[in-house]
Amino acid sequence: MATVAETIAFALHEAGVRLVFGMPGGEVVSVLEALQRAGIGFELMHHEESAVFAADAYARATGKPGCVLTTLGPGALNAVPGIGHAWLDRAPVVLITAQKPDSLLPDYTHQVVDLQAVFAPITKRTLKVTPQNAATEVGPTVALTMQGRPGPVHLQVSNEEAELPVMGAGGGPVRRGSIDRSGKNGREALVSPELISRARELVAQASRPVILAGLGLVPEGPYDALRALAEASNAPVIVSPKGKGALPDDHPLSAGVIGLTRSDPVYEILEEADCVVAVGFDVVELVKAFSLPQAGASGSAEGTEEVPLVWIANWANLDPVLPAAVEIVGPMAEALLQLADSEFSTDAQWGESRVRSFRAQQAAVPLPKPRPGHLLPQDLLASMRRHLPADAMLAVDVGSHKIFGSLEWPTLSPNSFALSNGLSCMGFGLPAAIGTALARPDGTAACLIGDGGMLMCLGELSVLARLNLPVTVVVAVDNAIDLIRSHQLRQGKRPYGTEFPAPDFCKIAAGHGIPATRVTTPDGCEEAMARAVGARGPYLIEAFIDPIGYPTTPR
Repeated sequence: MATVAETIAFALHEAGVRLVFGMPGGEVVSVLEALQRAGIGFELMHHEESAVFAADAYARATGKPGCVLTTLGPGALNAVPGIGHAWLDRAPVVLITAQKPDSLLPDYTHQVVDLQAVFAPITKRTLKVTPQNAATEVGPTVALTMQGRPGPVHLQVSNEEAELPVMGAGGGPVRRGSIDRSGKNGREALVSPELISRARELVAQASRPVILAGLGLVPEGPYDALRALAEASNAPVIVSPKGKGALPDDHPLSAGVIGLTRSDPVYEILEEADCVVAVGFDVVELVKAFSLPQAGASGSAEGTEEVPLVWIANWANLDPVLPAAVEIVGPMAEALLQLADSEFSTDAQWGESRVRSFRAQQAAVPLPKPRPGHLLPQDLLASMRRHLPADAMLAVDVGSHKIFGSLEWPTLSPNSFALSNGLSCMGFGLPAAIGTALARPDGTAACLIGDGGMLMCLGELSVLARLNLPVTVVVAVDNAIDLIRSHQLRQGKRPYGTEFPAPDFCKIAAGHGIPATRVTTPDGCEEAMARAVGARGPYLIEAFIDPIGYPTTPR
């Protein structure tokens, strides 16, 4: 007879899960054993939060749900920031936590907290798995991670009940292989011809159309269709941070990134638009309230009405509702290709011409000089781009380098740039690079992480070493939580509580058996990057950075 633990494992396997990340406890050994019997691997991480970040990156790279297994109490609570990240970054992650059985409650309180109350606000569903509901509820709950707007779910199970046989609707035990674990909703709905027709009218009439692409492009990945619409309409493409690479940054219509600061340079182009096509867009990636440009804002005509917005996504326009003129919910590629097959009236000075002048304007801004023995972030990023393959996956941690990297890193292939943006968790970069490397064993992964973020996830270096993963870890050392220090400086305050002496990361890497190099000059960075990429294994570069080059640092 199928047990509760086996039912969970089978449902995960059915959904395409082949690797689970986490840190187990005695209360989940039955689930761990069931995963092994179902052909699902388990990767031991050294913090539950890191496990969620790795699972998110693994899901992004595979197009299947990620999964995390923790014990009860502190193990489950350690995963909270990670699940909060998954909730706001729309990541399909299944979190499985232990809990004491109801038979011991409420008198037994050791390590017991109400985990369903904890996770309910930051998951699509939290389910206490029992022998009575496992057969009918586990599969659909796992499938929920990928339905509509993706997001995490929580399964809670006690070790005692995990060993019990699953019961059917009639109260009897359920045999292995007889459980419906699909949770499928059936055939996807076709795009409405009426909505397409209305959208084509709006886009075709525009003289300055703009495409705004976001995190919702994953997992469908309608990148070719997006490019077709951009080129047919000669529309600049602006991306949110997690949409980077939807159109390669070296494409003449790739305009830039919004969502990092309240004054990102590319807002200049967005504010000139007279029609916006939002594709897989989600305002959770913005740091200021979303608003559409006003008609006539470019100076060509007077007006006070917002320009029309065409919404195209696999989920409804909700949370919050944007003032869309047309909402197309369904397969994005189909809608984009139909829009591309239109007669456009784009201004000749728009599109490629406008993007070219915008880039020239940005390139003309002079760079400051770094202090001796330090690199500008610009030099570091340029060296990384020269040496890493075009399709390398870069995971960027949170801090000044996240804002800078998101704005300036040339992303040359789709779905090859990862960051924690909705919740913006430090410590994301390294475990995310590990998850990507495990999902794409033939690819190249790297992470850019600050000294503060690195100190939050040092333990994961042992995972990198143990698995001998080809991940280049670039630690930007500035001896501070620089983004917060910059806030203090902009307000005329002296840095307080934001500076610290960074340890010798090269020696720490060596302690894990990972080769490492400290760099303080552009030439040294070039040599180190060449060695790192040629190593085909883990490599750490400790780069001493002068933060004066960051756009967030007062000069």
